[in-house]
Amino acid sequence: MDDDYGQMFGGEDFMGDIGLEDEAILDYDDGDDNLDLGSDEEEEIESFVGDRDYDEKTPEPTISKQEQLRMIHLRSHLNQLTEKVKHHQYLTEKTREEQKQCRNRMSQLETERDQVFKEIQGAESDKNTSALYRLRARHERVCQELENEHKLEKMIADRLEQEEYELAKVEVERGKFLLAEDDLIKQEQQLAKEKTDMALQRLRKEEMKAKRAIRQHAKRQKDYQTALEDQKRRQQMTVDDAERSHAKHSKFLNQTMEKMQKRHEEENARYKENMRKKMEMLLKLKGDITANRENLKALHARDQAANKEAKQREEEERQRILQEGGNPDEILLIRKRIEEFERQKTEFENEKRQKQATIMDKILVEEDRLKKRKKQQPHLWTDPKSDKSKIVGPQKKKPLKIFRELTDSSIFDEIMKENTYIINGPEEQTTQRDGQEPGKTDTAREDRKISPLPVDSSDSSDAEFEEEEKVNLAVPEFEGLWDQHKPYKVPKDTESTLKLPNGSKMEKEILEKVLDKHRQGIVVKQVAAGREFQGCPFYSKPDVIHFKDFEVGKTYKKKVTLTNVSYTVNYCKYINITEMLKDFIEIQFDPPGQMSAGLTCEMMVTFKPMINEDLFGEVKFLSQTGPFAIPLQCTTKKCDLSTDTCRIDFGTTVIGETLKRTFTLTNKGALGTKFEFFKVTGQKERTVTTAATSLGGLTTADTIRAFSPDSTSVVAKKDVTNSLEKTDEKKAAEDADKASMGGVGTSDEQNGTQAAGEGLSMAGDGDQGEEEQPLQDSPDLAVSEMEDYGTLDGMKVGLVATGELGPFSSTKLEIIWQPHIPGRVDTEFLITFSDPLSDSISIQAIANAIDVPVWVERQTVDLKICMYDRLYQDTIIVNNRATTALRLKFEVCKELKNHLELLPKTGYIQAQSNFSAQMKFLPRKSLFEEAGKYFDKETGVLEAPMIIRVADQTQPVPFTVQAVLTTSDMEFDTTDIDFGCCTIYESTKAKIKLTNKSILPQEFGFVGHPEFVEVQPNDGFGTLLPLETIDLEVIFSPKKAKDYKFELNCKSLINREFKIQCKGVGVHPPLEMSHQVIHFSATSLYDVSTAYFHVINSHTSTNEFTHPVPRIGKGEIAPVGPTSFEFVVPEGSPLTISPSVGTIEPGKKCPIWVRFAPELNELDIKKEAVRMATKALEAQAEKEFEEKLKREREEADQALQKAVGKGKGKDAKSPTKGKGKSSPAPSLTVSGPRPISPPTLETITKDSPAYAAAKASLLRQYRGSFRTVTIPCYVASGKCGNPGELPYSVHNTLYLEVHCPVVKPTLVVISDNGKSTLDYGEVSLGQNIIKSVTIQNISNKTVELTSSILNTGGPFLMLNALRVLPPDGTHTILISYTPEKGEVFHEVLEIKTGHTSLHITLTGKGVSPMIQINMPMQDGVLDMGAVLAGEYLERTFKLLNSSSLSIDYCIKMDSLSLERHNIAQAVPAFIQANKTTKLSVGTQNNNGQNVFDLVPAEGRVPPGSSIDLTVTFAPDHPSDHYSDGVRIELFGKEETHNFMIKGMAKPRIMFVHGMDERTPDIESLAEETPAPTEDEDGKLLPTPILFTLRSIAKENDFIPASRDLFVGCVRTMAVSQKKDGKGASKHGNGEFQFDNVQLITQKGFNIEPQKGMVEAGGLKPVTFTWTPPAGHDPNTPVEASVMLTLKGDVTEQIKVMLRAFVVSD
Repeated sequence: MDDDYGQMFGGEDFMGDIGLEDEAILDYDDGDDNLDLGSDEEEEIESFVGDRDYDEKTPEPTISKQEQLRMIHLRSHLNQLTEKVKHHQYLTEKTREEQKQCRNRMSQLETERDQVFKEIQGAESDKNTSALYRLRARHERVCQELENEHKLEKMIADRLEQEEYELAKVEVERGKFLLAEDDLIKQEQQLAKEKTDMALQRLRKEEMKAKRAIRQHAKRQKDYQTALEDQKRRQQMTVDDAERSHAKHSKFLNQTMEKMQKRHEEENARYKENMRKKMEMLLKLKGDITANRENLKALHARDQAANKEAKQREEEERQRILQEGGNPDEILLIRKRIEEFERQKTEFENEKRQKQATIMDKILVEEDRLKKRKKQQPHLWTDPKSDKSKIVGPQKKKPLKIFRELTDSSIFDEIMKENTYIINGPEEQTTQRDGQEPGKTDTAREDRKISPLPVDSSDSSDAEFEEEEKVNLAVPEFEGLWDQHKPYKVPKDTESTLKLPNGSKMEKEILEKVLDKHRQGIVVKQVAAGREFQGCPFYSKPDVIHFKDFEVGKTYKKKVTLTNVSYTVNYCKYINITEMLKDFIEIQFDPPGQMSAGLTCEMMVTFKPMINEDLFGEVKFLSQTGPFAIPLQCTTKKCDLSTDTCRIDFGTTVIGETLKRTFTLTNKGALGTKFEFFKVTGQKERTVTTAATSLGGLTTADTIRAFSPDSTSVVAKKDVTNSLEKTDEKKAAEDADKASMGGVGTSDEQNGTQAAGEGLSMAGDGDQGEEEQPLQDSPDLAVSEMEDYGTLDGMKVGLVATGELGPFSSTKLEIIWQPHIPGRVDTEFLITFSDPLSDSISIQAIANAIDVPVWVERQTVDLKICMYDRLYQDTIIVNNRATTALRLKFEVCKELKNHLELLPKTGYIQAQSNFSAQMKFLPRKSLFEEAGKYFDKETGVLEAPMIIRVADQTQPVPFTVQAVLTTSDMEFDTTDIDFGCCTIYESTKAKIKLTNKSILPQEFGFVGHPEFVEVQPNDGFGTLLPLETIDLEVIFSPKKAKDYKFELNCKSLINREFKIQCKGVGVHPPLEMSHQVIHFSATSLYDVSTAYFHVINSHTSTNEFTHPVPRIGKGEIAPVGPTSFEFVVPEGSPLTISPSVGTIEPGKKCPIWVRFAPELNELDIKKEAVRMATKALEAQAEKEFEEKLKREREEADQALQKAVGKGKGKDAKSPTKGKGKSSPAPSLTVSGPRPISPPTLETITKDSPAYAAAKASLLRQYRGSFRTVTIPCYVASGKCGNPGELPYSVHNTLYLEVHCPVVKPTLVVISDNGKSTLDYGEVSLGQNIIKSVTIQNISNKTVELTSSILNTGGPFLMLNALRVLPPDGTHTILISYTPEKGEVFHEVLEIKTGHTSLHITLTGKGVSPMIQINMPMQDGVLDMGAVLAGEYLERTFKLLNSSSLSIDYCIKMDSLSLERHNIAQAVPAFIQANKTTKLSVGTQNNNGQNVFDLVPAEGRVPPGSSIDLTVTFAPDHPSDHYSDGVRIELFGKEETHNFMIKGMAKPRIMFVHGMDERTPDIESLAEETPAPTEDEDGKLLPTPILFTLRSIAKENDFIPASRDLFVGCVRTMAVSQKKDGKGASKHGNGEFQFDNVQLITQKGFNIEPQKGMVEAGGLKPVTFTWTPPAGHDPNTPVEASVMLTLKGDVTEQIKVMLRAFVVSD
């Protein structure tokens, strides 16, 4: 059936074309991967459902899997055909649309062609030739386009025909499957129906499973309830049992608690006692510390006094020496050095005696211990008299220790003084470190010395050690004061049994079984996949925790990673560590818990060594599969000594030759040691004798021979002899000191037995004196005389025989072989070490000496250094000592046959003659591989053996050819050079390094490079030394914009070539400069020179065929349009460019000005200032010294004249007396000029006179300079923006080179320390100041002075004319300054001399005076407050001058102004509608005096200072409207401040303020009748006031009205206010109270507060609030009154009339 479908759908080709793509297959099973719709389980459900719910029917045949696949492929194919039909339909429609557009275009072109043809006819008739040519060209173009359209229309028609054919073909193909598609649709519907039925069956099955699950859940719930009830029952039984047990054991618990409480009380008592003792000890310690501190203070004071006295004596001594005319510094220094030398000498002598005494104590201790051991173990010592014939030879197994016994008198004596060891049991411990003083070691360790014989644990008993051990007295008096650590004791593992109270026997048995099973399950077997895990469950990284080469006192840490390598989950638990490591090792390990296989955890191991011993142990862990451990090792520093070889074979050598072989001695350990290399074979066996004979019989030379039997090693022997002679001289001097102290160290001759047990021998005769040379610290074995046979075999030690080998180092040792006798030689050499733990190393040297008739003059032919591929020649001379002629044959080893040749290969050498052979050596590159073992690839050394075979002689004659091969390569540090982009106006250079890889010098040269490239220096030629690297510069100068690629060819002298690939890009920038280099003329310092050039935009066309166009290489051509540029001047250069940024249109150019203003370097000026100041200080000190010296000489002359005048009479009487005598001249006290301290650079500022003087000095000394500055110009297309933000391309950058020569100026300023700036400072406006400046001509020519013109409208004016100045002539210029404005003025006056100019800067500031008033004003009004009428009030304020000038001020009052009456004629403010105009002058006093007064009214305020200004308010009658205006004028002209002062005068202390005004604020001039204030009874009548409240009406509500009324109390000067009275409060305060407030509350009024107290001089607000009551008529005002009682000096009542009404917004 499948085959039929395949044939129907096109066979196998069709099935292959369809393809099983996921996107093309329809999803028939809704995502179910299983296409088998008829599984066994579903068939059962079908049968079950069919039996119950449906009648029996004949089932329809279902669609099989093959059928479903066929349906899927068919649907996919049909979909593809449908898509193809749609696609070809779209292409057909598209092609038809294109054909339509093409035809429309053709019609348009035909119309245009006809129209143009008509125009041509018209032009021909008009004879318009120019239009005719144009129209004919247009006609030809239109005809051409029409022809092209016809061709296009034909192509579109062909394509349309093809597309229609393809569409028809696809539609026919699609029509073949119409019937198959109908069948497919029916099958798809059937398949969907089957899937729906199957879904219903699955739904029924799930419902049945859900019901079954519900039944099972109900069953489980029932079981759970039953188990819960059982658990409650068992829990209740347990509670009952617990209660019974508690009642039974409560009495025992009480007894236990009583015991514990009693024990706790005892511990508390013991703790208190210990604390009491500690406190007493601490108090005692505190007292001791205080006493010690006082003692230290006293000692410190004594030392200070002694130092002070010593300084005073030294100063007196210095003065005395000065008076004597000597140099006190030199004499005192010499004296101090002598005292220091004597002190050091004394200390050295004391230290030497202490060391000698310590050494002798140790020797005596050693003697005592030696005697004890001889008594305890006499079998260790033998009688030397009976065993003289016995010979102690070197042992074969341990030659080091035996030989150390024999040679213990050698250099090992000096080595053992520094490092001594003792063997205690199985481990060796170091008892003394390098550099540690012997006197600081513990007394218990004094007996630890070197023992030549092996000492085991039986050498000394414990009892002996206990006797020698001293008692440690460092025990604390009380244990509590020191940290007495009580180690934690681990409790013993006791079997704890778990008891079940009231449990049955069966329950207890079950519990025991469970516990046993749990114990057995701690370590369980791990089985995974049938395999049991065996081995360590965790892998440790590192495997062994090793702390190598540790030092005591340091801390070491290591991280260990544990990895679970078992099959499954495992656990890891840290158990413990080896007991001996617990004091030094700390483990930090957090148990990780459950770990899967492959997971890791970390552990930190910290090691703090406290003893210098090797420690070994392990860290123990427990896992689920069993315990495991990680080894832990801690090793000290040791010597790890080895040689690269133990056997040296010299081979066969002809007698008379000398060969040398070296080997390396390496120390891989962290501990250094001394070594000794000597020859063993050839020595005579030595006899051990007594110490006395050995010391007496051996000389220095014998000692050397005993140590190193090689007699041929003259150089080494000489060095050792010199060192030992020096040592002997030092020891002889020490012995002489000892002899002077009493001959310590002698002993009897009877005890002169062999001291091998302890390695110590003493001299028996104390009379030997200086001839005896005892060795004090190091043990000594004396050997008898012996014969030296070392020179017979020809083997000997090289120059290096002894030395010191440091840690992790190595040294080269040499053995020399020089045979004299033929035969085979086998010699043993030995290397011994000062480290007792290191065994000696034996070196065996083997050689064979022969005597042959033919021999080569040069056993080694050294060709020196050779290059590859070069020919080298040499001559081989062969000698014949035989009496007959011999035939020779030269052989070359096969490895070098391609590289080396000997000619002739065969020859005859005559008797007693020589033969010359020619050797040719041509090493090739293949030698590196072919030479094999004869060539060292690392060093390049070739050592090739050559053989000369002699006829009738079995032994050939060998010789060696040596050469050092080197390459002839030269290497560049780069293989290619990228010059990048470079403009055609500049050049760019690249630095390269050329290295000579050869060890020979080579000559090189760059040849054949293009013209736009050059190599410098020396044009690319030179010589390279061996392995030398030189820097070369390759300069690239492109000629046009393109991409450059070329090669640089470097050739060596042997014609080898080395090439570098180079590339670069030539850039033609959009802009160009008229001058690339600007040469300034010689410009003097502080002068200005200018020059200009043009930046040109010549880019007007993009046609690259007519002219070069701006572009980067072969990139895009720069657009034609405005182009911007920006110059960036380097910092520190004396150049300025203007404009630095600009835009240039095409074909335009822009002038650029360059300003050159050279100046001196500021650092040079400061250095010159320091030099000048130092010179001035030195001159001043020298002058003072000369004056003081002169003064002292004059005093001395006067004293001498006085002495001569006194002795004139005596000279007249006896003229012959005293002719040869003269009075001694007095000594001078002046030793030299005093020392000076020159200033530093930081102290020199630009404003200082020293800076100006140094600047003038440098100007006079200046010799000229020349400098070149390169300035980049960045270019970008388009218009520029802000400076520094130009979007330029770095490749188009232009560079401007400026040459700046600087010369010495002609004119300088000599006034004001050479400052060329006249600063007039701050000058008040209108003031005139004149200053002068003096200039000098410092050139050697006469100059004519001219000047620039100053600003005619400015404040500066030159008052005198200029004139001609001769050399060194001066001229003074007067300039005046008169500012008219308050600003800074700056001008430059240029004094010209023809070639140079001097610029004088004129600056000044016009200052307008400014003052500030420190007054608490508000809106320009100063409120003085309230005061009683008839009294006054004063306040003080500050008047501050904030300017830098003194200011004259004047204060004027408006009440005293002449314009007051004119101003008062204006309409009063209370009459005006807006009330805006208000006079500053208010109510005044009736007595004619001023109400307000300001003192002082005029004066001067210094700059930056202030004066106090006092304001006085003194009213004479009550009024609330006192006011006056104040105006402050400066310099009688300018008014700077104006403000108003106001105040109130009250008749009584208490007053009310803030109510409505009932009267105008201007008093009437008419006399008013005072209203009565008292009634008939004398009481004060209440004063009425009006207080209005306004509530704002909203839509449905009223906003409450609120207003404050202020109650005040005046601070008065009356005495009555200060006294206490019934009607007044204390301290001048007042009280107020509102009465009958309830009456106004009903109308909506509220007062807060209703009563209170007011302090003197203060105001207290009272808030009135009115809330309209419910039902209030907004049109009707509400009026009420309340009585306010004020209690002050009198009691006063005020009637407050309240009026409230409602207003709108």
